[in-house]
Amino acid sequence: MRRRFVVLSLLTTAILAMGSVGLQGGKMVKPEPERYGWLVRHPVILRLLKYHNEERARWGLPPLRLDPEMCLAAQEHAAWMAETGYYMHSGLPWAEIIFTGPLSAREAVDGWIASPAHHSIMLSGTEAGFGYMVRDGQTYWVGVFR
Repeated sequence: MRRRFVVLSLLTTAILAMGSVGLQGGKMVKPEPERYGWLVRHPVILRLLKYHNEERARWGLPPLRLDPEMCLAAQEHAAWMAETGYYMHSGLPWAEIIFTGPLSAREAVDGWIASPAHHSIMLSGTEAGFGYMVRDGQTYWVGVFR
């Protein structure tokens, strides 16, 4: 029951944050950082960042910087995959890795490490955003990098 509450809270917050993106006077309006800054403080997102940076350190690479806007985009895509049941890349303008199934951030990162293509993306860039969503016992994980 607690997990369902957390997921519903995450989804509600993501939907509220998504509502802040749109067109205004023909220009794209970016969401305000204070509306989605919670993502860069979320414990699961911070674990994903920690595990990624541990792997990067093994390869002598500097740590990634967590970008709130990229986290919002990753979270929106994870929520969309969970809602629709479609498991596919988003078409975001950044390198992207997705995973479904494992319930822990550690399992998701280990799965990405085990895939040469995903692993190379993990080691690219200097900024990242992460998102995840749980629905019906299935977890959808998203990482984006630039």
